[in-house]
Amino acid sequence: MSDTSTVFLFQTVKVYDGLERNGVTWISTAGLLSLFAILILLVAAKPKNAYPRTHVIAYYFSLLAANAIQSAGTVMNLHWVLKGEIDAGSFCSLQGGIKQTGNVATAIWSFIIALHLFNILFLRFPTTKAGLVATLCFGWASVATIVIVGPAVIQTPEKGPYFSISGNWCWITDNYPKEQTFLEYFFEFFSAGVGFLFYMAILLRVRGNLYQVDDKWRFRSLPKGQSWQLAVGRDRIDSAMLKAAKNMVWYPVAYTVILIPISLARLVEFSGGKVPDWALIATDVLYNLTGFVNVIIFLATRRFFPDVGSLPEFTTPRKQFRESFVASGGVLPFPLGQSAEKKEENESVGQVPQQSLRSSRRFSVSTLDTTSSQTPLRLPERVLTFFSKPERR
Repeated sequence: MSDTSTVFLFQTVKVYDGLERNGVTWISTAGLLSLFAILILLVAAKPKNAYPRTHVIAYYFSLLAANAIQSAGTVMNLHWVLKGEIDAGSFCSLQGGIKQTGNVATAIWSFIIALHLFNILFLRFPTTKAGLVATLCFGWASVATIVIVGPAVIQTPEKGPYFSISGNWCWITDNYPKEQTFLEYFFEFFSAGVGFLFYMAILLRVRGNLYQVDDKWRFRSLPKGQSWQLAVGRDRIDSAMLKAAKNMVWYPVAYTVILIPISLARLVEFSGGKVPDWALIATDVLYNLTGFVNVIIFLATRRFFPDVGSLPEFTTPRKQFRESFVASGGVLPFPLGQSAEKKEENESVGQVPQQSLRSSRRFSVSTLDTTSSQTPLRLPERVLTFFSKPERR
């Protein structure tokens, strides 16, 4: 009987050639840049308490911690660069664990931030301190479980060490391809894809494109000249957070742009294809700038976030409007002023109509001045209340 068992091979030493050594040096430099940017932000930044009643700061600092761990794993490559080779052993296994920890944690905390913002800006469900503590514990416990399960449960003597030489550094070895895919790449793709959908839903909701009528969701798209009508479906929170929502979209966009090149390169290698060395180096350099890019986006967009302490509670229900009212853009369907002929007739005899006297108590003179104005007339708040009803949970 022939033996059909698979023989697994694994490296114990990897010697760099000139191109590999230079490439790993550039990759390590990118990781070092990200690590310095994160540390400078943590030390120099003095975050004001502009996010009360939200968990944004706690989750964002968890993301920065994940980026720092990710960058630290990359900077460890300098040890191999100085030696000119990689040696399988405890330092190599440590680097593999740190790199997976940083990559998975970055994906998980990016997703949690997107989910939290989706909750407070789209769903408006209440958040609690207990929920914050539970999320922090669950997030980091999930990362630890994903990383530990490999060497503790999945690793086998036949396949060799779980964390060891993998390419030009140490990570999950090629003898565990499914684990590479499902215990890292899956979380990264899931976080980037679902996070992008969350942010787009938030943006459409606070802009007024996505709204509810009679407990049913509706979507509307208006020409640029009529986009002012979208304000009908906004409340004070939506109006205040609109600029912030527009800029928050850059987080998943940047993460996706950084993630796609290196993922495509890895997929080509897994399928047996050959990726040029310069392409591998370029995609790895880009990927290890994740922390640096997150810091830049944070510094560039934080000015768009209003002081939410001055806003109503995020759990305040939105109002649902009747379909006919939303379709009209909140514009009165009848004129409130005099016709030109009637106005001219009154002026000729020196009379002031009683209707104008009564209306002036409620509306400004400019409102009744002409009916030929192209500026739409907005309904008073008490009329808006009549046409609306609280949004159901």
